[in-house]
Amino acid sequence: MNEMTRPNFADLQYPDTIALAIDAAHAAAKKDDLDEAVRWFDLCRTLLIRCTPTVALKRRIDANLKSISDEAERSRNALIEKGSKTPTTRVAILGDSLALPRVDEKDNFPHSLDGTYPGLILSKLQGEAANKVQVWTHCQRYFTTHDAVMLLEQNPDVLSGAHVIIHLGLNDCAVRMFMDNQRLAIGLLPTEISEKILSFSRTYRAALIQAFPGFSYVPVDQYRANLHRIASIAQDAGAASLTFTTVIVVPWKFWPATPGVCHNFTTYNLAMMDTALQVGANVLDVDRLMWQNNVVRTLNKDGMHLSPVGHELLADAWIKQVIA
Repeated sequence: MNEMTRPNFADLQYPDTIALAIDAAHAAAKKDDLDEAVRWFDLCRTLLIRCTPTVALKRRIDANLKSISDEAERSRNALIEKGSKTPTTRVAILGDSLALPRVDEKDNFPHSLDGTYPGLILSKLQGEAANKVQVWTHCQRYFTTHDAVMLLEQNPDVLSGAHVIIHLGLNDCAVRMFMDNQRLAIGLLPTEISEKILSFSRTYRAALIQAFPGFSYVPVDQYRANLHRIASIAQDAGAASLTFTTVIVVPWKFWPATPGVCHNFTTYNLAMMDTALQVGANVLDVDRLMWQNNVVRTLNKDGMHLSPVGHELLADAWIKQVIA
């Protein structure tokens, strides 16, 4: 944005400041000045945090975290209940929403867990020579390697003697329209303003990604450091094995809306592979596994989450690679 078009924010209050910024973004875009428009939008993202009432935003953030944490705990408890109370084989899985039933399957919980790869790993291992198996999970929506490090630093014993699967990375590397707290702040705005913000992010997604290619939850250098820390915790805890997984590159039909997506995901995958080599972890190439078996079959229509076929493939591949 330039000095000629920058208005005076001094007399504005929440939410008018945010409204002014997003209106300026739309106005610049209508003039085909996308450079100016995306900078206004970036200011809007900043104002979402700086201007939103602190107490209200914290309350919303805390409520969201409790909701997704409770879901992760329910899934963990349900799988532990299905497993052995005196296991001879333990599996510990840290994952994101790819390890959970889809939202539209919540009414079928806990039976919907049976079709996820954690549930399939449990049932398949239990079926082999009447093994005594326990699968411990922390699989949470929006979960990143940074979150995993914080969790494991507080609870390293969950990895003791376990075959550990770290199925994370999608939330780390995906280029975002909003950081998590910004996304939640939008929900506190009047509908008219929030719809303008979301409309801009959808319409000019490609331009925003090109302008801010590093706008991700976890930068690649931090991602690499997080994997090293996880490996260190697993080793100190006496884990039986450690497996890192690759991030699945989205199907080609999503590429035009996300410039550089292949390069971005591959950068994180290569960082993971380098780290695995350095720390002696296994690599389960879930990306190649899903593409070799046709991503139309292995992924849901959203191009990110696993289909029933994908869950089955992942479970079988890990068991064959690590346990068999």
